[in-house]
Amino acid sequence: MKLLEHQAKTLFSCYGIPVPRGRVCGTADQVRTAIDAVGPEVVLKAQVPAGRRGKEGGIWLGSDREDALGVAARLLATEVRGYPVRELLVEEKVPVERELYLSVLTDTSGSRNCPMIMLGSRGGMDIEELASTDPGSLHMVHVDPCYGLLPYQARYLARASSLSPKLQAQLVKIMGALYRAYFEKDAELVEINPLVLKASETSPALMALDAKVTIDNAAVFRHPDLEGAKIDSVETRAAAVGLSYVELDGNIGLISNGAGLTMATMDHLALLGGSPANFLDTGERILRGGIPDAFGILLANPRVNVILINIFGGGVRCDVIAEKIIEAAADLPDPHPPIVVSLNGRNDQVGRRMLAEAALRGVEVHPTIDQAIAAAAALGTEP
Repeated sequence: MKLLEHQAKTLFSCYGIPVPRGRVCGTADQVRTAIDAVGPEVVLKAQVPAGRRGKEGGIWLGSDREDALGVAARLLATEVRGYPVRELLVEEKVPVERELYLSVLTDTSGSRNCPMIMLGSRGGMDIEELASTDPGSLHMVHVDPCYGLLPYQARYLARASSLSPKLQAQLVKIMGALYRAYFEKDAELVEINPLVLKASETSPALMALDAKVTIDNAAVFRHPDLEGAKIDSVETRAAAVGLSYVELDGNIGLISNGAGLTMATMDHLALLGGSPANFLDTGERILRGGIPDAFGILLANPRVNVILINIFGGGVRCDVIAEKIIEAAADLPDPHPPIVVSLNGRNDQVGRRMLAEAALRGVEVHPTIDQAIAAAAALGTEP
């Protein structure tokens, strides 16, 4: 689950990480009120779950109130990086003396599989770009989750920042708070980019100018206090009905059960020259509306011109699955893409016989997985 910037900054504030003053607005009138409270110099930020907003016109800096209102009206009526802008964050403009990068993420490379804190002596850039252009500016430590971030690890990173001792002490506190947020909220990533040194003649201080938080989807139920970005996509609509779905660029729609079987089917299709349109694992919902829901999702994709159903009856019986396919196929629009079916496992012969006797329009049944995948790949490559 991705948090929007203002949601992530609210979380950071709860952990004592300094953030700019700001208000979230959904209308031009709210923006006007926010500018009066935060201004006169403000930053308008489109609240979408994507990076590089500045390059797409999703961030505006200025001091003219009327210009800000005009930009706000335009942003609230447009999209940034493919996402409709429904909210703006109106923030105070912070004078910046220096930018840093700071994040805590789960390092799954190699055999570590543990949290890692990364500090960059330069911020505001994509971390991948920074790693390739100036790898010496990145410093990182791995954290044993049994002990948490140890003081000497935080001090090591703080010294690498080349900040003054007073600011290093503040950086150590921010790192500790960021790690606690990561650990206690079951995050996969918490990131501040940039972490800025606020220019001030009297009391320079560090502040999180931007914030990114991604929560492990498997742990979202543990944090009812957190609200993530509401993303309207085919993946989220599939998840809402209990289907595991990822849309791809191909034309052969796939319905299967079990992630391993689904991925193996996709590989086999590609090996034979076919192009999968999706990953779709019905999971336990295969017996509870999974087949008709899957048909609805696939038929809404204009690229799909063949549907392959590949089911292995281990825990479920193939005759029961055949009955579900017959019921769902009877409600399909006419015409519909050809449907290729493979049933193997418990009562597979009974299930295949039921499908054959049903004589479903545009549905062909094959006795083996290899034959079904080959037939689907051939249909998918026909002009």
